Amino acid sequence: MADEDAGRRDAAAPSAAASADAAAAADATAAAAARRRALNAPAALLAQLATAVRFLTVVPIPGSTVEVGTSALFFPLVGFALGAVLVALDRVTAPVVPLAIRDVLLVGVLVVITGGLHLDGLADAADGLFTGHRERALTIMREGAVGPFGVAAVVLVVALKLRSLDALPPETRTAALLYAPLLARWAMVVLGFGSQPAQPDGLGHAMVRSLTFREFAIATVFALWIVLAQTGARGLLAILLVAATTIGCRILAHARLGGVTGDVLGAIGEVVEALVFAVFALGAH
Repeated sequence: MADEDAGRRDAAAPSAAASADAAAAADATAAAAARRRALNAPAALLAQLATAVRFLTVVPIPGSTVEVGTSALFFPLVGFALGAVLVALDRVTAPVVPLAIRDVLLVGVLVVITGGLHLDGLADAADGLFTGHRERALTIMREGAVGPFGVAAVVLVVALKLRSLDALPPETRTAALLYAPLLARWAMVVLGFGSQPAQPDGLGHAMVRSLTFREFAIATVFALWIVLAQTGARGLLAILLVAATTIGCRILAHARLGGVTGDVLGAIGEVVEALVFAVFALGAH
């Protein structure tokens, strides 16, 4: 009799374990569904948009704050809005301001609207990535003092933007002004998704740790759809160049720093913006 009871207990044990696993899986699925509903609720989406605007610009838009990675789905939209500001300013000033001066004005407006944070990130990232070993590089980037690599990077990127804008013909100028800021902010999402944070704190850590496939997918679909639908082959060339540059930056950052920092995210935005301006200028000749 004892043997029979023991056999029944042994047979029941796997069934109980299977039931517990099934219940746990059901709970996890329900929790994930609830989280998706919460993230996609209108109030949550507005908070994500507000966070993206505040993270990428100095515009003091009101609203709740969420994790910066969660707001990344709106990064290309914010970039598109920055591009629209450039287009409007370019058209308003065109009758009275010479082209070369307009180009300086447009680049300056981008710096002001973004608070100069991306250019500062470019300078720090260049100094860190090309100076010393990992710990030394991260220390340089935390200190923020601009060294020779940082100065060179900023000068070259700003010069490329100015020369590219100056070379843009009228038929591609509007597209370049619209889509360069958009693709630059999309590149930040691409770089952050799946990367490791190089430091245990800071903007880079906050971005990378909270960025999921949801934000990456939505940002990518929006960016590629808008650019390819409006620019065709030239837009495709720009996208391929952006993708290659971003992948190269990811490889370099992980090899030199062990991951991505906020400075690296800002740097990729500045570099991509300049490269997209250049692609639209080169494709016109």
